[in-house]
Order: sequence, then structure tokens, then C-alpha cells
Amino acid sequence: RFNIDSAIPRITSAFQRDWKLFTLSLAIALTPIPLALFARNFVSFYAIPSASMEPTLLRGDVLVVEKLPGAYQRTKRGDIVLFNPPESLTKIITNNGSKLSSTSLFVKRIVGLPGDQNIRLDDEGNVAINGESAVGPDRTLCADEPLRLIDRKLREGNGKELKELGPSDVYVLGDCKAVSVDSRVWGALPKENVVGKPIARIWPLNRFKVNLD
Repeated sequence: RFNIDSAIPRITSAFQRDWKLFTLSLAIALTPIPLALFARNFVSFYAIPSASMEPTLLRGDVLVVEKLPGAYQRTKRGDIVLFNPPESLTKIITNNGSKLSSTSLFVKRIVGLPGDQNIRLDDEGNVAINGESAVGPDRTLCADEPLRLIDRKLREGNGKELKELGPSDVYVLGDCKAVSVDSRVWGALPKENVVGKPIARIWPLNRFKVNLD
């Protein structure tokens, strides 16, 4: 029968004799806790929900995303990033009858940086920045959306002509211009909205790849 009054002196005596072992055991026992907290806050999985980044990222691809603080500071022109939707994008989504959760993220490629000038959208949906074509892959290598709903959004877009990006703004595009609702439609993205970068594509296995940019 367990007696706490007699057990405490024995536990104390054992700890005094082998305090290093007890300390190490406690550290090992608690290790999953900080690792779980780290993983939850700074690493996550992201499943591609649409065709807007085809052919680079296909619908259903699963990415491992690092979300360490200061994600924007680790990006350069041409990088793929994940971001919280700006107010202008949120408005478009809600006006279409859809809902966003507090954890909703979007994925695009950064093509314009603070201070970039003369951003122009042509009649074919292509973007020029600083007098040159926006960086990235060929954005015609994906299937058109049959109803071409993107065309109306582009005609009314907030980002079809910008004189200069502000000191806190970036310009992002999807890799599939025929379907991507991006900065051409809703305008510049505040750089503080950038929260993560993909480390690797882990699914499907036959498309496993590290360094997706």
C-alpha cells in the first residue's frame, strides 16, 4: 500500500544521489512539448487548393512550409511565398459568397518589390515591371478556365496599372495567368502579410521536390 509520507523521503534521497540522471530523464520526457509547440507555430503542411500555380504546383500537392518570424526578409524576387489575404482579396472572396478562416493562407510568386515602378498589365494578361516582363515561368503552360471569368476581374483590377510600389508593398502573381486571382486583380500585397515559404513538396511522392522556386 502506497504511503506518501514514507515515499517522499525515499524520492528525495534518490534525487540527491542521482540528480543528473533525474534531470536528464525529465528533459527527455518534456522534449516533445517544445518540439510540438515549435512545429505548430513555425512549420505546417499546406495542400494546394486550386490551379492558380500550375504547372509549378498542382491541385492536391502538399507542401511543407516554414513560418519562422521575418519570412519576408528571407525572400527575393521570384520566390514562392504563403501569405495572409489582404483586405482587398478578402473582400473579393466574401463578395463571391465564400468564407475565410483566421488561418487561411494563399500561395503566389513575388514578382515586384518595394520601389518597383511602371507596373503594367497588357491585353493578354501579362505583367511588365520596370519596363521588363515579370519574372517567373511561362504563365501559359496551364489549361484555360472555360468561362474565362478572370477576364472581367482583370479589366476591373486594382493592380493593372501602378506607378510605383510603396515601401511596404510587393506584387505577386500565380504561375497560371488564365485562372490566378492575384495582384493584377486585387493590387499590391503588404509585405508583412507574407508569413511563410515552402521548404519542399512531399506529396505526391513521385513529385517530391526541395526548392520549389
